[in-house]
Amino acid sequence: MKKIFVTLCLVTFLSNSTFAQKIRVGFNGGLTYSGFRGNPQIKSLDAGFDFLAGITFEYQLKDKLSLVTGINYERKSASEKLYTEIIENPEDPGFAGDVKICLRNQFITVPVYVKYDFGTNDSFYLNGGAFISYILKSELSNDYDDTKLDQTDALKSIDFGLVFGLGKTFKLKNSNEITLEIRENLGLANITKNSNDGDIRTNSINLICGYSFDFK
Repeated sequence: MKKIFVTLCLVTFLSNSTFAQKIRVGFNGGLTYSGFRGNPQIKSLDAGFDFLAGITFEYQLKDKLSLVTGINYERKSASEKLYTEIIENPEDPGFAGDVKICLRNQFITVPVYVKYDFGTNDSFYLNGGAFISYILKSELSNDYDDTKLDQTDALKSIDFGLVFGLGKTFKLKNSNEITLEIRENLGLANITKNSNDGDIRTNSINLICGYSFDFK
């Protein structure tokens, strides 16, 4: 799976030179609202906000239809508040109350999807396809003593799934464009290595703002 991920990254970067005459290059960033599906423990975490940022390449297949890929740095976070009666700590031996724990996963993600333009002046679009992600780091922390536990070794390196999106294009001068998109990322892979813990699968909704231009 790691070889497949590296290959997709290379294809993403090389495509802009191979099909330069039909390529749009863009930069995007936005919010992620992420949760996890699977075993009862992971499902108890509340979905949380984080961010993504990256670059995109859009290859025009025909009128209204294009193929889009890119590379994003993406963080997916979820949290839970736990009530603890007593936490043994020499500096605060009598503490009682809520403690917030947070699971934050960092990914490099490569989406590949088809985009279809429609509406007045083709200013709206739908897209659908797949993504593959390589996990950089997984960390569990709390807001009481700032303890951070590295969970990366407990997870598989690769996540993959489906993407679906709906967006709006705002055309600027010189063929430049600004886009605003809502995208669903449905993880299909079980990312935990420990089968005794039950499945863990990712899920996130992105609000993405992008800027793109013709690459010639």
